[in-house]
Amino acid sequence: MADNRDYRIRMDLSFPPEAKQHMEKIRDALLPLYRNAIDINPDKPNEEKGFISVERCGHRIGESCEIIERYDVE
Repeated sequence: MADNRDYRIRMDLSFPPEAKQHMEKIRDALLPLYRNAIDINPDKPNEEKGFISVERCGHRIGESCEIIERYDVE
C-alpha cells in the first residue's frame, strides 16, 4: 500500500546577533523552495497554513519578538 502522507519540516532556531549570516543562509536556502509547499486541509476549519517567519527575538533580554519578514504558502 502506498504511503500518501506529506513531508513536513519544522524548525525554530535562534541565532545571536553576531551570527546573523547563518540565519540569512538558512532563509536564503528556503525561500526558493517554500513556493512548492502546500497548506494542509485548505478551506477547512482545521486548515494549517505554511509559512516562513524571520523575527528579531528579545526573549533572552525580557522583550517580545518582532516579525521582520514573513512568507506565507499560497
